[in-house]
Amino acid sequence: MNKTERIAVAALFVLLIAWSYFGRYFSPPPPAPTAETTTVAAPAPTAAPAAVAAGTDAGVEPSTNQTPMAVTPPRSEGAVPVDPAPVEETVVRQSPEAQIVVSNAVMQVAFTSWGGGIASVTLNEFNATMEPESGPVVFDYAERTSLSYKGLPGLSEANTFAIEPMSGATGVLISATSDSGLTLERTAVLEAGYAFTVVDRLSNRSEKPLSIRGMALQAGAMRNLESGPSIKGTDTIGVDVLLADTEKVDYLGSKLSGLFGAGGGFGCSRPDTRGMKLYAEDQFTGSIGWVAVKSKFFTQIIEPLDGGATSVQYRASRVAGSSAFDLESVSAVLSLPDIMIDPGQVIERRVRYYAGPKNYTLLKDEGNRRADIMEFGRFFKPVCVVLLPLLNWIESHIPGGFGIAIILLTVIVKLVFWPVTHKGTESMKRMQQLQPEIKKLREKYKSDPKKLQEKQMLLYREHKVNPLAGCLPMLIQIPVFIGLFTVLRSAVELRFSSFLWIRDLSEPEGLLAGSIPYLSSGLNILPLLMTATMVLQQKLTPSVGDPQQQKIMAFMPVMMLFIFYNMPSALVLYWTVSQLLSILQLVMQQRKDQQKALAATPA
Repeated sequence: MNKTERIAVAALFVLLIAWSYFGRYFSPPPPAPTAETTTVAAPAPTAAPAAVAAGTDAGVEPSTNQTPMAVTPPRSEGAVPVDPAPVEETVVRQSPEAQIVVSNAVMQVAFTSWGGGIASVTLNEFNATMEPESGPVVFDYAERTSLSYKGLPGLSEANTFAIEPMSGATGVLISATSDSGLTLERTAVLEAGYAFTVVDRLSNRSEKPLSIRGMALQAGAMRNLESGPSIKGTDTIGVDVLLADTEKVDYLGSKLSGLFGAGGGFGCSRPDTRGMKLYAEDQFTGSIGWVAVKSKFFTQIIEPLDGGATSVQYRASRVAGSSAFDLESVSAVLSLPDIMIDPGQVIERRVRYYAGPKNYTLLKDEGNRRADIMEFGRFFKPVCVVLLPLLNWIESHIPGGFGIAIILLTVIVKLVFWPVTHKGTESMKRMQQLQPEIKKLREKYKSDPKKLQEKQMLLYREHKVNPLAGCLPMLIQIPVFIGLFTVLRSAVELRFSSFLWIRDLSEPEGLLAGSIPYLSSGLNILPLLMTATMVLQQKLTPSVGDPQQQKIMAFMPVMMLFIFYNMPSALVLYWTVSQLLSILQLVMQQRKDQQKALAATPA
């Protein structure tokens, strides 16, 4: 491809990086009293939770969405309103906490008597850090108890529930009754994976109808668990919501920084935090199918299976005590539709809960567009859903980890597009042969650019040269490049995957971080190697274009070094290997041309 076209491709990379940024947030957990913990460990059943009342069906399809089930028939007459408590009510604990921990093969879930929700989730198969002795990943919901109710006086996070293990099952039975006579009985049984269904039975034990308004279900706070060097300008936590009426996923994470008045993105410095608030919140109104609160590699998804939600209030906070703006955690509250419960009536609500890795296959199996939280995008999703399974397949069948898998993926891409690449290189060679003729045309028609262009195109047609064919080798790699970048942004498979001196392929190398002046994030060697391969490729590539373009192109490796320096190591590895393969192809073609020239020379 010619010099101008390569500059255009570099500009596309800059736009890609700018397009990829969204926010991350923090809220410091309050101190909590000492917990009393009981552990129930048993093989996880594959069936959905058992029926909570005779005549009800426990089988749950994750994607169903219907109105709350009235287990007993309603009666009428004047209703007593159960006024909602403030969503951000002050939580005052009135008794010590009791926990019951239930587990299956992949996780442990700690249910708490405080609010009857989930205090924490431990993922057995994922280390918290790169150190083997760091222990497993833990979602700590001390700040906000996940799956606890808001706006229900007597049945909210501030209240104490009775909690006991279910006999012979990996589940718990939780219950409490408010002063108004409203009783909540919750049944939760773990399934085989990271998702399970919670069944809530709301019953009226008073003598008058109860009008329930302002009821909301809480999603615990998610924090970014990664502590290594990150891609500059990128944020890794967010909130996603599924719009039930349009089946479209709305990504609210891109709005989080703006709630604080903070910008961000490629080439933009973060603002000073002096005078900036620590917390910010906003509300999204609509017919909500589910809400996902996520970090870079993990997510928590809550889906009301009976009627959905009417809005989502999401709250973020920034890191305290830092002069630079940074978001570290976010939480959400789902507002549920108002209901009327007559005396003696029981209304059943079901909630599908997922707490685990952002694994495309697992999320896709859960259905209802949960896999969209990977943010593969509309245009590059077809590339992403091919690249990720292919990488996983190579890694599982060939030793060497994801580093070798990425190298082999690069070879596969090169082989697939070799005919186009070869054609582009041949076109550039023919254009180079035409440079003397083009130079004469430029001198002859230097005062008439329109005529010069006509004569150049006529010359190209006469010699069957396509001036755009030279840019195809670079352009065809852009979808793969963007697809791989998108996959690396959120695919948990590459988390802490090492290769040679690189500790984590999903992050920049960050060698000697904190030890090198002016490079607080550390030294990244792979981008330097990539730049060297670009310089070598430029020297081997047939030179076309005017001298001014050639001068601009001489600066191209420096520009690409600046763009790639803080990219994930896996992406830089892909691009470096791709450059090396291009160099190999050029050398082989040059040798082939030299052999042809020698054969054609008379003895």
